[in-house]
Amino acid sequence: MSNRSSLDQELASLRGLIADMANRVDEQFADAMNALLQGDVQLAEQVVANDDVIDALELRIDEQCERILALHSPVAVDLRMLIMAVKINTDFERIGDHCRNLSRNARHLVDAPGLLNETRLPKMADMSRTMLREAEMAFLEEDRLKARKVIARDLQVNRLHDETFEALVGMCEDGHEQAEVIAHLLTASKSLERISDHAKNVAQSVVFMVEGRDLRHRGLKDDEEPPLDESPMKESFPQET
Repeated sequence: MSNRSSLDQELASLRGLIADMANRVDEQFADAMNALLQGDVQLAEQVVANDDVIDALELRIDEQCERILALHSPVAVDLRMLIMAVKINTDFERIGDHCRNLSRNARHLVDAPGLLNETRLPKMADMSRTMLREAEMAFLEEDRLKARKVIARDLQVNRLHDETFEALVGMCEDGHEQAEVIAHLLTASKSLERISDHAKNVAQSVVFMVEGRDLRHRGLKDDEEPPLDESPMKESFPQET
């Protein structure tokens, strides 16, 4: 087998591992939010336990990247893909950590579903999960336009987090009787905001992998920013009525 064919096979295997990582993290996200919204402590404990699987997979992917680098000394596009795979792997693992944190918050919100549903957390979760899934597809398809849409959407999640933060802090200042619950809601909101940030990081890595352009700390220029899809998103985590 030629070195080129061997490299192609190993890169394809690496993509498969990262796809597995992304799918597992997406499942963790869904379970964490359902545990949070439904007050399901058992499901929350399952998410916390499953984080070890995510951590082990991160190490396996890193080892695969090191192997490819050592055996094949890739250059140009292949090298960019390998470097970005390492970064994307780290971002997915960090998303897994935030899913674990959301589940830990769920333990303290079992008796406060009403207050939770008064926040923008379900909307934030829907948008963050959409970003996560689109970032994964952008990587697998090497789709720079889809990646740019993910980057643009991050601002919406940031605004929702700011609104949630201001509303919850206002409740505390007004002497709300459930101050401890509010503190956990603030932490949950921050975790969702960080998940969207990591999804954006994945998308930025895809742009660099495909175009060789580094968008970190620069964002999208006005003439490059894709229009946001304003059509209603299907709710992954509908609020209870």
